[in-house]
Amino acid sequence: MGRTKADTKGRIEHYHRLLDKTILTYQDPITGLLPGFIAKDGSVHGDAWVRDNVYGILAVWGMSLVYKKRSDNQDYKANAFELEQRVVKLMRGLLFAMMKQADKVEAYKSKRSTKSALHAKYDIRTGNTVVGDDAWGHLQIDAPSLYILVLAQMTATGLQIVYTLDEVAFIQNLVFYIESAYVTPDYGIWERGDKTNNGQPELNASSIGMAKAAMESIIGLDLFGSRGGPSSVIHVLHDEVQQCNAKLMSLLPRESSSKEIDAALLSIISFPAFAVENVEMINTVRGSMNHNLMGRYGCKRFLRDGYQTVKEDSSRLYYEPAELKIFENIECEWPMFFCYFLIDAVFREDKRDMLKFNKLLQKVILRDEDDDSIQRLPELYYVPYDKTDMEYQHPHSQDRCPGKKRQTMWSQSLFILGGLLSENLIAVGEIDPLNRRFSTQAKPDLIIQVSLLAEDDAIAKMLQDQDIKTQTIKEIEESKTFPITVLASRHLGVAYQDMGSCKKMNLSGRPYHPMGVQSTCQIYDVSGKLFVFIPQFLDQEIFYFSLDARMVVELIKTHLAYLKTNWKQMGRPTFPIPVLRSVMDEGSSERSAFMKLLQALMSGYSTGVKVKVGYLSEFLSTSCVTKLTFLGRMPTMKVPLKHKDSSTMMLLSKDDSFDRSDKKPSLVARGSVRRSRQGDLMGSPLLGYSKTPRRSSSGLLKPLSAAGALSRRGSLHGYSLSQLVEELKASPTAADKADVLHYIYSTHGKDCQITVEGEIYTVENLLEELYDKVCQMHNWSLVRHVAGMLDKKVEALAQAATELLVRQKQFSIGSPSLRRETPISQPVPSDELYQLIKKSFPTDHSSIALTQEILSYLALFIRAEPSLFNEMLRLRIGLIYEVMIFELGRVLDCPNEDARDELLNLSPSELKNLLHHILSGKEFRVDQDLMDQSNLSAVNPDSLSIVIPSKRDIRGQLYKEVKVTGNLMSDKLCRWLEYHTRINFRGTFIFLF
Repeated sequence: MGRTKADTKGRIEHYHRLLDKTILTYQDPITGLLPGFIAKDGSVHGDAWVRDNVYGILAVWGMSLVYKKRSDNQDYKANAFELEQRVVKLMRGLLFAMMKQADKVEAYKSKRSTKSALHAKYDIRTGNTVVGDDAWGHLQIDAPSLYILVLAQMTATGLQIVYTLDEVAFIQNLVFYIESAYVTPDYGIWERGDKTNNGQPELNASSIGMAKAAMESIIGLDLFGSRGGPSSVIHVLHDEVQQCNAKLMSLLPRESSSKEIDAALLSIISFPAFAVENVEMINTVRGSMNHNLMGRYGCKRFLRDGYQTVKEDSSRLYYEPAELKIFENIECEWPMFFCYFLIDAVFREDKRDMLKFNKLLQKVILRDEDDDSIQRLPELYYVPYDKTDMEYQHPHSQDRCPGKKRQTMWSQSLFILGGLLSENLIAVGEIDPLNRRFSTQAKPDLIIQVSLLAEDDAIAKMLQDQDIKTQTIKEIEESKTFPITVLASRHLGVAYQDMGSCKKMNLSGRPYHPMGVQSTCQIYDVSGKLFVFIPQFLDQEIFYFSLDARMVVELIKTHLAYLKTNWKQMGRPTFPIPVLRSVMDEGSSERSAFMKLLQALMSGYSTGVKVKVGYLSEFLSTSCVTKLTFLGRMPTMKVPLKHKDSSTMMLLSKDDSFDRSDKKPSLVARGSVRRSRQGDLMGSPLLGYSKTPRRSSSGLLKPLSAAGALSRRGSLHGYSLSQLVEELKASPTAADKADVLHYIYSTHGKDCQITVEGEIYTVENLLEELYDKVCQMHNWSLVRHVAGMLDKKVEALAQAATELLVRQKQFSIGSPSLRRETPISQPVPSDELYQLIKKSFPTDHSSIALTQEILSYLALFIRAEPSLFNEMLRLRIGLIYEVMIFELGRVLDCPNEDARDELLNLSPSELKNLLHHILSGKEFRVDQDLMDQSNLSAVNPDSLSIVIPSKRDIRGQLYKEVKVTGNLMSDKLCRWLEYHTRINFRGTFIFLF
């Protein structure tokens, strides 16, 4: 039976009165902010928390919508306007409080420090800070994220909260503040970080999910509403959103590394965030909460939560992990989460759950003594001291008492909002105008548009002869119909630095970060001119991955699959792929792999992804086109499709026999590059040098082109800079020049200036040209070494580290042999991580580059094949490096110093495959026929072997046997295993990593 008009009017009046008595009466008339809580005696306590205030005003917003949809009544119309202004006042009050800390927002963008974080709470009367930077866990990414999310939703309903372009700039910088949530350990929604409250922040799924939802909600939103223009639109990079989504899904169903489950996840699987797109994961998280956290009075925040329990020692700030056992089964229960479940049931249209949680709420509300129609929802219920023993033995059996806080604005607001929704006074679409509730709906099939950009006319003609559509950049840019400028992706990153800048508040805009593939697969419109950007991973100026065509093919396929899964923008992605002469030459060994890729693309499918190859001009009507209205003009430097001609530095190009090894070498001894690599090996029991070098028995690996030059030992001590310059000019090979430049770099620094025939060069200039030359030669050993000297960094180093960490895999960098390892257990920024790598290898520049490579490959593997990492708790990258050398030396039957040279000269794709081989055989054991021997030292060493279970064990006994010489096993390998693993290798299994 439907509700009558009189009944509806009565319920509206009831909720308005409840709202007035429990929330509006406490709103500050000056700032519009709300206090934290109301005590049992009715006194007002607490500062204005950002999170509590945003949640606290939701009920007021909801009530305004109730009146607004019934505005034919003049009184209702007046009530709607008054309530809307209260909402605007609070949201602007929070905005003013945060804008006073614009300097912290600016500092945080570069430092990511907890001390430079926005404060979590403010004075209710003035909006000023109330505690010091170190006196509270202020770094709570979910709080400003919630503010942005609700700001976007309210703006979409017609409320105007932001008035000026200065405020728009600050909101844009708030987006920059939260966009790196996926690599930002914070203190989370409960302001405590680690479960033990030890003061250590951690990655929290609820914070990452709220940041993802906030960025998705405000993408392209005009903060001035219907009266705005291009300058009031907020811009968000879709790759940052997807990074948050990837980390969120890798964390769930956990909240963090210390919290198995947390009731805070309700806010991201349902209202208000709707951040999780996988229905199965949503049901898993909801079911886990019902099973582990649900009680008669509400939900536990998380397991073994000691907050406000009678066993909590309020004089202590931290607890040891083992001490948390005393809180098990007596955790406080928070009735607020019944409200979350009720609202979730309304969105799911689950009437059974709506009835269930309405009944549960009626059992836990408190009524005012002077007016029992005023219902208040207390913060929590706790187990009294005299009932704890029984509660330990029989969970949920004892009656609980309400806590000290009779009402929090957070819980009271959700209680009222839940009532408005469940009684159908407002519809779910009214409080979710951006339709976030539909995030789980399936997406239509995507077609990725691919444009092939030939290096020159000859390459273009060759491909067109094979019916492969391609254009040169010159043709694209000089088109009379639709001219499009092609640039490197790093120029897009520079352009975005202007976004959100505001001199009045000393806000510089977005810090420079590598641009993801979703950003580079859009066509950009700047003042009527069109621009396209080469994807970052194809930019040879960033890192040397793109120099290996086989690696490029793998990366292109990976990114196509990534776009298929994650593209959400209007329009299709446009993927530009440069085709270089170095790959397409007749003699190139990499041509076959690249041609297979191009032919697959022309067929319309590549590894299950629909693609369409064509000209850029053909794609304009169907592409995703983004207008960069904040930018006056775009940088015009052309993308370097090919390496520079080595004719700019006379020191390296004077002699046209640059790479000839038949030229008579100079008298000064060589070998400084190789010697810089050997220090770490000398201390390794596994990789100590053999006295009798043996030649490689394998022809599979290309020998070092400069092996002879690198093996000559000697000293450059005592030579003047001018003598070294002459030596550099006379050096016949790239390896010889690398030796001399390495020595000058080590003794004089990369900024050392060298004057030759009136021209001034720096060592860095010469290294850049040497790097360009060895890249053309594909001399990977020198490529890696010079890259380390030039501080070349993997574009997504921090993301790679986080991929491991969010999957509960700690790692360490550095040399285990020299006890120079640095453990990494929390995400760190890319620059900081790179400095840690440099510190671990102060002189070994090759290892600096190789460590970044290994870390990147491990991240790729753990995404694609997480089973490879089963039973691994910590990945010691330096140890993996040594094992790769040992494995290569075993296969090639060569001493380890030569094996290291061979390893460094592997191409990136070959190195990746070798690492995968090592990881696939990670489980080592001694051959079974030796297990019965009580004394392994008495066994004939020649019969001793290590066996690796194959991934395909057809009979259950199929093994790949790795022979190890007797001396190596008995002398070196035994000591190495026992030292590094702290395990007696005489047991059945030895876990190497």
